[in-house]
Parts: sequence; structure tokens; C-alpha cells
Amino acid sequence: MPHIAINEAAPFQLHSPGTLDEALQLAQQYQGNCSYLAGGCDLMDMKKRQWNNTAHVIDLKRIDALKGVRRSGERLVVGALAKLSELQNGDFGPELHALKQAAARVATPQIRNMGTAGGNLLQDNRCPYFRGPFYCYRHGGNVCYAHHGVNREHALFDGDRCYTVSPSDLAPVVVALDAIIHVRDFKRAYTIPAARLFVAPSEDITIMHRVQNGAILTGIEIPLRGGNRRSAFIKDTIRNSWDFARGSIAVSMDWDGRTMHQVRVVIGAVAAVPWRSYAAERVLEGAEPSAQTLQAAAEAATRGAETLQYNAYKIGMTQALVHDVLSTITSSEPEPPKSAARMGGQLPRFLFS
Repeated sequence: MPHIAINEAAPFQLHSPGTLDEALQLAQQYQGNCSYLAGGCDLMDMKKRQWNNTAHVIDLKRIDALKGVRRSGERLVVGALAKLSELQNGDFGPELHALKQAAARVATPQIRNMGTAGGNLLQDNRCPYFRGPFYCYRHGGNVCYAHHGVNREHALFDGDRCYTVSPSDLAPVVVALDAIIHVRDFKRAYTIPAARLFVAPSEDITIMHRVQNGAILTGIEIPLRGGNRRSAFIKDTIRNSWDFARGSIAVSMDWDGRTMHQVRVVIGAVAAVPWRSYAAERVLEGAEPSAQTLQAAAEAATRGAETLQYNAYKIGMTQALVHDVLSTITSSEPEPPKSAARMGGQLPRFLFS
């Protein structure tokens, strides 16, 4: 149902299990009327506004199995409760530089000290129509208000009755790094490729990810290929802190100083899922990073985009981000060029943000 302006949570009972099994038992006991609490950055806001009125909240913070960031053989394992600040301050080398960069661009230092890797991936969409007093498709209505409303921050790709975008900064990174998502439910432990974690509206308009029905995301496993593997991330926002992305790019590749191989180009904030650009990857695979190649890849990255009334600027912005991140990853510069940061502030803020 549409939301109304409230700033006080409805009563709920807080549970603090010490193990995964205990948490899952509680979720099974209160199935359909409970929520998991990780960092709480999104859930507690939803509680205060009574967008989430479950009677039971299961706090996961005491579960050690969900914490920490560690290397295990040829992989990096990020616990679901690993703080974003841990990732920001980690020493992962050039192969996982995108992970560090993306974590550093989430919100503010205070949020990064509270927010978790799992929570960042699984947060709900931030469309102001969905979170406002509008009976949109995702609420069971029969209209997408963004489609014919204020839509500067909405989707370029795969809008099917809903034009929201994935708000997660880590999402394009885990897809670009070929990560594996570990999940536990009442019956078993299983894995999901990061690219399959997220759900497009054309598949199911009611959810943003596949961790549903009491399941818990327990960790993120990132393969470490070594050698000449590199990655980078760039995010465009109106302000350099707090704001969600208008667009972001995560790229990983093998770079031998001359040609690019095993390239992944994943765009954030242009679809309800992290949008992998196979067209841009085909341009780059096996090529040298000449000006012509980078421009061709940038143009390919927006092929098939369908703009709404107010978001056509995202075409040029996305192309500029692709060009900048590719220039960065094939050079010795550790951070994105300032031209990407300067793009913020050129357009008026989203009326509802």
C-alpha cells in the first residue's frame, strides 16, 4: 500500500541469536512477520516510517560466522556483516581495487561504519514513488509513476512496468569480479553467481534479489586470479558524499600493459539489476586501449538504452564514465580522473531525493 509520513516505528520484538541456526529457527517460527537486521541503515529507516511493520526483528550482529574479510586460498571471502569501512580500508591490491573504491563511495563515513556488505547488496530500491504515497506496480497498482513523472534517476535498460534502478554500489563490482554469493535457508546452504542474485522487473516486479523467504546471505566469495588482473570503479553523484549514484561503472580485466583480456564492464544505476555490457566487452576484448577503442566501447555501453523524459543525460554520463574508468585501469593512476567527479552538480537534484 502507499506509504504515509510517519517517523515512529510500530512496536516490534527484537531477537539476538548467536548462531546462524538460531537465526533461521526464529525466521521459520515467525515466517512472514519478521525481518533481519544487519547494519540497519535501511531497515531502521523503513521501520521509523512504518514502511516495514514486521512484529519481529532478528538482529544478526552476534553471529561471528557472518563477520570479517579474509583470504582463503585463491579467493577473498567477505562476510555478510563485514563493514563497508573494512572494505574501504582493506589492502586488496589492483585486482580488487574496485571493491575498495566502491565501498569508499557509499554514503558517509558514519554509514560506512555501520553499513554491511550484505546489506548494501540486498537493500530495497530507492525510487521515491515506491517509497512515497504512490500505489505503483511494485505495490500491486497498475502504473509506474516514474515513467511519466520525475525520472532523472531512473532506468535506461530493461524497464518493464517499473523503471527503478539498483541502489547498491557494491552490486556492479561483485558482478564484474565474478563473485559467488553464499546463502543459507531453513534446509540447506547454497550459492548464487553474483550476476544471478538480482532480479529484473521483467522476471518478478515485487523483489530486487533472490534472497527471500527467510534465507540469509552469509558471504561473498571473490576468486583471485592473480597475474595482471585489475579492476576499477567510478561513481557519479550530485554530491560526493551521501547521494546514491546517478550512474556507476565497475570494470575488471587482465591487463598486460598492451592489450585487454577477460574484460567485464558492469554499469550501475541504469537498470534494476547491475547491467553488464557485453557489447562494450566485445569491443575491448583483445584490443589495445587506443582513443578510438575506448570511445567505441563507451558508445557500445549505451547501445539499446531507452530514455525517459528527464534521464537522457545518462547516455552521455555513462559513456564518459566508461571512458574514464577504462583510461584509469589501463594507466598507472590509482584513482579515477577528476573529470568524473566534476560531472556531479551539473543537473538539479532529483525533486524527491
